[in-house]
Parts: sequence; structure tokens; C-alpha cells
Amino acid sequence: MIRTASVNDKAALLDIWSAAFGDSADYAEFAVSNCLSLGTVLYHPEGKSCLTLFPLSLHRKGKSPLNGAYMYGVATHPEQQKKGYSSLLLYHTSKLAKFLVLYPASDTLRSFYAKRGFDVPVSIPAPIEAGPTPVTDLSKPVANPLDSSELYAVYQENALKQKSVFLWSSSLFDYAYRECLFRGGHAQHSHLCYPSLSGSLCKPFVKTETNGSFLQGLARFHVRTPGLKQTPPLFYLPLD
Repeated sequence: MIRTASVNDKAALLDIWSAAFGDSADYAEFAVSNCLSLGTVLYHPEGKSCLTLFPLSLHRKGKSPLNGAYMYGVATHPEQQKKGYSSLLLYHTSKLAKFLVLYPASDTLRSFYAKRGFDVPVSIPAPIEAGPTPVTDLSKPVANPLDSSELYAVYQENALKQKSVFLWSSSLFDYAYRECLFRGGHAQHSHLCYPSLSGSLCKPFVKTETNGSFLQGLARFHVRTPGLKQTPPLFYLPLD
């Protein structure tokens, strides 16, 4: 039976997270703790399956904001996979939000979600592989970095200038910021940068001239929103 998880379920959720994603115990603790404090964790105890809904809003010029959710950390313990528990969770979430957004990590997952009603494309600015260059060096921390609240002000101001954009709250932006630092990354004035083999993989959180290519997220709407399929909304900093 699916229910909302509480802190009393934390040990079970940590076991599912580590087994499903292969993350370290420290990272699983960080992620699950934030899921419980910032979102709604849906949990199927018998199926050892869970997912988190983080609040997210859609802003479009000339229209009132629409509140929905980002679906994060969809996980089933390996011993219970391929038994339909993730599908049960997805069906349950359809009753809880006006829209759901996610970022599939593979083509297989993209196909899985498309078959379950996630048919609205979402434009995600592609990250930049950054190494030291004479002109721009995103791979190194800036001398006087802005803190999370200052970066959020930059992000929010830029996002609300766009015609159609999904917007994080300040607390969820702060989670993305802290998650980047937890992974050994650093914040630039327009990117969050994560360690990579080439130096850094930098995700933009403002619209700039360098946003030349895009990844595709997916959304599922449970209210009428004409035109979104023709003009996919922008989404910066999807959690993955």
C-alpha cells in the first residue's frame, strides 16, 4: 500500500536509495534527508519502492503561475524491480499534482515515462564541459562567490523574463546548490559546476548566449495547458 513516508521510514528509504542507485551511504543520507524535509516522499513498503515530489511552479507570460511537482529519486530495490511497483507509484502521483516534470536519465527511461503519459517536452539547457581556457574558466571557483540566496535572486530574475519557464522555490534552489557542493563542485555566477574528467560539468541556471543546445525533459499535465507542446517551457537545474 502506498503512503507518505516519514522520518520513521528513513532507514528503509536509505536502503532502497543505495541499492537502486549505487550511491555512497553519505550521499544517500544527504539526499534522503532532504527529500523528507523539502518534499513529499511516496513509499510502497512491500514493494520497496519510493519517489519524491518536490514543489515546482510553471510561469508563463500573461498567465497566473501553475503549481505542480518535480518527480525525483524514483527508486525500487533491485530485489523488487520489474514487478510494477514504479508504475503503481506513477499512477498514484497523477492524483496529487496539476503537473509532473522529470528528467529521464536514459532513452529506456524516456520511453518508459512516455508510455505513461509524459508527453509534453521540456527544454533543459545542456551543461558545458569546462576546462581551463584563456577566455573563460568555469572549472575553477570564482574569487568572491555569491551565496545561495544571492544566486537565487539572479536565477529568479532571469527565469521570470522568459516566456515559459519552470521555477524552483528558494529552498529547492538551495538544495541544488548544496548538492553541488556536497559532490565537490562549486558555484559560478551563472552555473553550478560538478567535477568531471575534463575539469567541470557546468549546469547553467540563467539564459545566456552560451545556451546553444538543449536536453529534453518530460512533463505530464492534468489540467488544460494549450500550446505547451509547440513551445516547450525552459527548465534550469533539474535534479538528477
